[in-house]
Amino acid sequence: MEQKEKISGTQVSMLLFVVVTSTIIIYVPSFTASEAKESAWLAASIIPFAFGCLTLWVVYKLGSSFPTLTIFQSCEVIMGKFLGKSLGLTYVVFLLFMDVLVLREFSDFLNVTTLPLTPRIWLLTGIVVLATYGAYQGLEVIARAVQFILGIYLLGFTIVVLFALTNFEVGRLLPVMEDGLVPIIRGSIAPASWYGEICLLSVLFPFVKKPAELKKKGLIVLIAIALFVTIDVVMTLGVLGAGLTSAYTLSFWTLTRSIEIGEVAQRLESFLLVIWISGIIIKAAVLNNLICLGITQVFGRKTNVVLGIVAFLELFISANLGNVLLVNVILSSYWPPVGIVFELVIPTFLLVIRGVRDKFSSKVRGA
Repeated sequence: MEQKEKISGTQVSMLLFVVVTSTIIIYVPSFTASEAKESAWLAASIIPFAFGCLTLWVVYKLGSSFPTLTIFQSCEVIMGKFLGKSLGLTYVVFLLFMDVLVLREFSDFLNVTTLPLTPRIWLLTGIVVLATYGAYQGLEVIARAVQFILGIYLLGFTIVVLFALTNFEVGRLLPVMEDGLVPIIRGSIAPASWYGEICLLSVLFPFVKKPAELKKKGLIVLIAIALFVTIDVVMTLGVLGAGLTSAYTLSFWTLTRSIEIGEVAQRLESFLLVIWISGIIIKAAVLNNLICLGITQVFGRKTNVVLGIVAFLELFISANLGNVLLVNVILSSYWPPVGIVFELVIPTFLLVIRGVRDKFSSKVRGA
């Protein structure tokens, strides 16, 4: 399933914003508050933002070295055919499991909050069908869909935040850094892996009309994500306090349900559902598209049968991954280190190998 369409830098920035924030909005307040308590907003912003910037720089440098290749292809150029294809395949597996976790976040959230009697398999089947259809339509269609929903996405979040201000107390954010830097650093690991999802640029790079824009656009996206996440965590802490924020895995959802201003504002969780479900569908469609692209480039199979195979794998693995508690443990403890390795460590390794090879080649030519 080769990509032929081109998208603009602005479309990529919108796409990445929705991809990152759609999952982080629900889980990051609880994950950070469980470690950093009242300083959770620092754990969710400063260190993860720095990690995202470093990831962006490495991915941009790597992409600039191979502007017409995805990371699946550049792995083979840098590492040789066997090692390169093997590494490219591990990236496909990485994206597959990222997508599986996104699908489980979707089904578990709805099972816990609004559709407790609906069998998980039907929720998973619904989103897999939508994601597969989006992947089949291609990146350009997905990018246009993001342009359509982004305004609604931000409006829904803004409405929730404005109404939540009525229950907000600054004192719940104090004391800041009571236990020092170590809890903040521990609490920043999970959100850093989400910020690091900007590494998807390593696959999107060849499909951008003006790749030189990605450095600036990527930085703008990271700033927007940092502001979004900081507001998310600050509001949750200011309304619920650090204790309740860490106790409820879906703490931003709890905040939204707690908003009640007489007969004027009630049941505002519907706004959160709209922005969250639309964002999750977009993220699943993007990941599905990139997984299929990776498979076709690693194995050289240009057929839409790949879409069906990927859909079956996603559905089978996500349906058998375990219960809600296990998925939360994976998201908070096990997945972040894995994400950091694929988002920053391996691209940095590839960039270093590329630099060493170029330097060695220039010396040989000069000899």
